[in-house]
Amino acid sequence: MALFLSTYVNKVDKKGRVSVPAKFRAVLASKGFDSVVLLPTVNGDAIDACGMDVMEGLLEKIGGFDPLSEDRESFADALMSDAIELPIDGDGRIMIPLPMLENADIEGQCAFVGRGDSFQIWQPEAFEIRKKQARARAAKKRADSSSSKEEVDG
Repeated sequence: MALFLSTYVNKVDKKGRVSVPAKFRAVLASKGFDSVVLLPTVNGDAIDACGMDVMEGLLEKIGGFDPLSEDRESFADALMSDAIELPIDGDGRIMIPLPMLENADIEGQCAFVGRGDSFQIWQPEAFEIRKKQARARAAKKRADSSSSKEEVDG
């Protein structure tokens, strides 16, 4: 299985054109895609990106909700209404809509951040802050887990 891994920082021009990292394009191509789906993250601090296979999986999960439920409507509205499929041009670039870039506070450069079956596009400094926070939470969880195990064993 091909996965989106690592972090790459690329230049974004004034029109929103940016090169998708070659390794990410290779993952998409291995799945038969010459496009990428973008949608704002739920909290709006970045852009989620994936192949159509991941979007189909999300739609399948949304379809599992009661057809008349608020949850189904909320998830469909939040995920599907802002999603956009963008072709990858012959130079490996996509053109991210300017409102999407502005919403994620991206200008000049962006960080492509692998997340396994998908990736995100971040303002580079904002991602570094998020990564530090995530590592601190993971370290705390590990420490909490270790101390509670010692209490049980002791």
